[in-house]
Amino acid sequence: MRTVSVLVGTFSLMMIASPLVADEPDSITIRDKTFNVWPVEDLHARGFEVRQIPQSQNAAWMYIEAINAYEELPEGLAEAFEYAVYTAWPEGMAELEDYLELPGNRKAFDSAQKAAAMDEYQMPYFGDPPGSILGVLLPNLSPMRFLSKLILADTRRLVAQREYDRAIDLHFGGMRMGSHVGSCMTLIEGLVGIAVWSNSNRALQDMVLRQPLSKKQLENLLDRLNKHAERLPTIKQGLHGERSFGPTVVDELCSRPIRFLAISPFNSDMGDLSFLNGQFNANPEEGWGRLELRVGRLLFPDRAIKRHMNDYYDKLQARADQGPRGTAALTFDEERFINESIPKWDVLSRFLLPSLSRAITLGERLKTVFAITRGLVALRLYMLENDDQVPTDLEEIAGTLPNGALSDPFGDGLLRYIPTDTGFVLYSVGPDLTDDGGKKGERWDRLDMAYKYPPEAVEPFGKEGE
Repeated sequence: MRTVSVLVGTFSLMMIASPLVADEPDSITIRDKTFNVWPVEDLHARGFEVRQIPQSQNAAWMYIEAINAYEELPEGLAEAFEYAVYTAWPEGMAELEDYLELPGNRKAFDSAQKAAAMDEYQMPYFGDPPGSILGVLLPNLSPMRFLSKLILADTRRLVAQREYDRAIDLHFGGMRMGSHVGSCMTLIEGLVGIAVWSNSNRALQDMVLRQPLSKKQLENLLDRLNKHAERLPTIKQGLHGERSFGPTVVDELCSRPIRFLAISPFNSDMGDLSFLNGQFNANPEEGWGRLELRVGRLLFPDRAIKRHMNDYYDKLQARADQGPRGTAALTFDEERFINESIPKWDVLSRFLLPSLSRAITLGERLKTVFAITRGLVALRLYMLENDDQVPTDLEEIAGTLPNGALSDPFGDGLLRYIPTDTGFVLYSVGPDLTDDGGKKGERWDRLDMAYKYPPEAVEPFGKEGE
């Protein structure tokens, strides 16, 4: 899909309104910057479905407390920090441990864990209500991602200290954070939620493969994974929100094209057009306002444009519902649809419709790695109960798990399993839908998504890449 469409679509996805909190303040400070809260009443007036959550029940406020508390990462610790997040705890890095122990970070960890334990979540939306819906902001997302990485780094430290029970608690806290963020109506929140959950899930897999967890710990871990299956972030909420965005922009443009041009973020290359807003800030039933409404509907036939958008999202929804092996996934090409099915005069649809197939694939990938995680835990538990022997096939453990727990979203049955002389290989055929015999690609979307026990050794910090 064209780069401009992807960029515009991704930006636009930040705009969709979703459930907000009751009695929210007029403004909120996030990392020393103050943002105006977009009122629920205005979102209702624009046709968005919103619900109100009392602040005492909304985890968003505890997350805001956490992201306002954490300390900035010193520049000299960036490399060690990334190693801790994505690989292992860097031995001998006392400076990183000191950083994690700073009072602000300890407060952030405590607040984040309290937030993760709550059921309800909805972060407020921010911006300038008189303006276009294109101007709604989510400034919390980047700090939330950093907060999740802080938790991961602390978890790696606990694993290195063999404090496995505490590490498991933090892993599930991170996954619940991902579930919270990913439960909202914008696609960008869904993608961030998937990323946060995935990072915690990956570190949990690493602990299961590399650490001598006890039978009790593995049983507890498997039980908690089964209970958390229903919290797995999906992309479907984001698709619904993205589908709501297009018609809202069409209504804005068709009813008030001059005002929309004046306040839209896309006017930055045209100079200051705000004076137009004053000239046309009139009743749409009379005078200049009536003329503007007619011009907008003449230039942008809203019913036809909305029909084109709905046709596009119908196909994407079918793609998400049927899975990667469904007819919709195998036959629908976004770029071809836009080029061949949307008339050239409908520049708005061609401009705003983003590429979403990869986003859907990321959601399917998360389902896959979660299934693999449950499989890895069940296999390690089996080995502890059977003198370190591995099962002959995956069906031996599949019956001990909830129905479908070990299904491969990219395959046509269970995950693939290969017993070896020293352990096993567990894998999914991956997004290419081809079984490569457990051969792992350099990227997750190439060849198979494979996990081996025992795992390969990791390079110590400072030695990788040498």
